[in-house]
Amino acid sequence: MKKILALALAMLLVLAVFAGCAAKQTTQQTADTPADAPKSDPAADAASDPEQPAASGEKKTVKIFQYKVEIADQLLALADEYMQLHPEINLVVESVDSTDYNTLLKTKFASGEAPDIFNNQGYTEFELWQSKLEDLSDQPWVSNMAEFTKEGISDADGKIYGLPLYLEGYQFCYNVKLFEKAGITELPRTLDELEAVCTQLEDAGIPAIINSLGSWYNMGVFGANVAVAHQPDVKAFIENVTNGTENFETNEVFNEWVDLVDLMLRHTYKDPLTTSFSDQISRMANEEAAITLCNNGAWLSFMQINPDIEVGYFSIPINNDADYNDVLFAGVSTYWVVNNESESKQEAKEFLDWLTSSERGQYYLVQEFGFVSGLTSIPAPEEYVGPLSAAVAEAVAAGKTLGWEWPRYPAGMAEEFGVGIQKYASGACTKEQMLEGFTQSWHNLAG
Repeated sequence: MKKILALALAMLLVLAVFAGCAAKQTTQQTADTPADAPKSDPAADAASDPEQPAASGEKKTVKIFQYKVEIADQLLALADEYMQLHPEINLVVESVDSTDYNTLLKTKFASGEAPDIFNNQGYTEFELWQSKLEDLSDQPWVSNMAEFTKEGISDADGKIYGLPLYLEGYQFCYNVKLFEKAGITELPRTLDELEAVCTQLEDAGIPAIINSLGSWYNMGVFGANVAVAHQPDVKAFIENVTNGTENFETNEVFNEWVDLVDLMLRHTYKDPLTTSFSDQISRMANEEAAITLCNNGAWLSFMQINPDIEVGYFSIPINNDADYNDVLFAGVSTYWVVNNESESKQEAKEFLDWLTSSERGQYYLVQEFGFVSGLTSIPAPEEYVGPLSAAVAEAVAAGKTLGWEWPRYPAGMAEEFGVGIQKYASGACTKEQMLEGFTQSWHNLAG
């Protein structure tokens, strides 16, 4: 009788497997889809994923708190799809502006509402939050991390605490059609050439540069980094400013960098002090001006506003040495980390594994978010990530990059850079006072 029961159970299992296979649908690549692209059917049914939902029961909530507002809607769509595949999970996504993110994150932890997955920029921010972070060294995607992405999120023992969600880079972004309309045939490589290009645009009735100084963030993070990253030895410079043997007011690179800031203010479109980041993006997308300082992540926003826009990148010059200026500033824009005190940390890790290893997860990362992943296992065809991200990938491959150094600053210093530039732009301080203020702020924050 036991043998008969065993045989019957075995037959039932076989029938169940065949029934399950018959019920599955598969997504096919079209002739327009590159062979190395993640599968791209946005309406794929949950049954097309090889994973099967767990047995029904009480749902576990996984909360993501993130600051990439450009992908807020796409993240909600991803969450809906993930919950269809995993009905035992309630995936909650909250997106806020990056300007207020760190303050809000601290508030959530202090109030007992800490998220399960959140952003961390690595380096000093990693050190600040390390006691709250789960060791992710044993996760399957760690072996695919690009080598340079590990330094900012690992401890002295080499343990990894974050997923390098995406790589970003920035230069000056320009409108191809407006450059052509003004008769500009060569991209500027030096400060004098940029001055000439701005004048040529304005002579053609085209506003030159959109500057965003309504918030400290854009120039405090990206603008000031140009001067820090151009230091001959960034690590030594940071150490020397901290111990008082160097300062900003006598630093040659920072003094050259102010020449660039002056040029940007001289050729600005509208009042930069009342221009928000959203204004900057929308005005650039609507082709109100020809040039702006932005990262490759802005391309997605441009396309949502104006699908016909044509944009490209050119280097940010701070002097008249073309070779010196021929770089793109790139790095890990953010890591996703897991709260080690979370009751859902295992489910959070399973979500990150799905995101980076499944076809649908990779589809969202590349085709919906437009990310260049920090994992070498995830391809990023240009037709999906856009021309700005393609420029980042090209510069990284060519070795023509300088780093994103603000994660190495004392906490709060990027904001001090931004506030100082705002004061300078308003006429409230001189160049010398601005640079002296940077030195004083650095010392105050470094303790």
